[in-house]
Amino acid sequence: MKDVKFAITDIETTGGGIKGNKITEICVLVVQNGKVIDDYSSLVNPGTEIPLYIETLTNINDKMVADAPKFAEIASEIDKITKDCVFVAHNVNFDYNIIKAEFNNLELPFQRKRLCTVRLAKKLIPGLFSYSLGNICTSINIPHVDRHRARGDCEATVTLFQRCLDLDPDYEVFKAFLNQRTAASYLPPNFKNSDFEKLPATTGVYFFKDKDGIPLYIGKAKNIKSRIKSHFQEKSNRKYKLMQATYSIDYELTGSELLALLRESALILKYFPEFNKAQKKVSRPYTLTSYHNQKGIEQFVIHKNKVSPVSWMKFYTREEAIKFLEN
Repeated sequence: MKDVKFAITDIETTGGGIKGNKITEICVLVVQNGKVIDDYSSLVNPGTEIPLYIETLTNINDKMVADAPKFAEIASEIDKITKDCVFVAHNVNFDYNIIKAEFNNLELPFQRKRLCTVRLAKKLIPGLFSYSLGNICTSINIPHVDRHRARGDCEATVTLFQRCLDLDPDYEVFKAFLNQRTAASYLPPNFKNSDFEKLPATTGVYFFKDKDGIPLYIGKAKNIKSRIKSHFQEKSNRKYKLMQATYSIDYELTGSELLALLRESALILKYFPEFNKAQKKVSRPYTLTSYHNQKGIEQFVIHKNKVSPVSWMKFYTREEAIKFLEN
């Protein structure tokens, strides 16, 4: 990796998600051949109030950023210092996607190759209890001052990055991550690329699970692998939080879309996963029932509130119920 430039970056923001999140502070340290050759840092006026819990965490308040430049005023500097560099950050998709969104708001392009120090550390320094920046620094004795401030976190990330370089003298791991052409560039930080590659491209249900193996989200798909990849690429705050909590993905093959629908409904009722919106509707589900009309023919109907002596199945949405009937 000689002569390659790495723009190691850290940002502080107005919230914990990606969508609608604004930058309050940024630091970029450019590393080449193991040395910092350029740097840029600045507070940023987000154009909105900083929530109290963020102020408590970062010690950045509205007064501090009132006279700071807005992102539009520093965009050219960020573009210039990161140009022709590999974009590096701890949990890189967070920093990268927020910066990219800021450029998108200005109708400006921003496209860089990415490296994640969380994923590098998990590969090169396995077995740590936690891979948060603070815990890694404590575990392997990296100085980490001014935590939750852009420069302090960025400087700690530079040291971690250099440690990873030392552990990969032939650059095999670095090259493997840089040359990925799959969904790996979007993978959650705690999820292995090898596990993604094993996912089937067939019909069934899938489970996003936390570190204890508890289902966080259950879904169905005609093509499990393709559908899971699309989850990785979504930018909503809810999906971002799900990705951060995901440590593994499991699946069951069903052979047909109809069976996948039925199995998904049964599993959601069993586990009530935190990130399934449908669980909020459990108290008033749509019910499939039937009765015999005046000609003696059994007729199926969908209702939401009526009590019926015959209840075949329950659905969380009317669309699911209709789809089942059509099948």
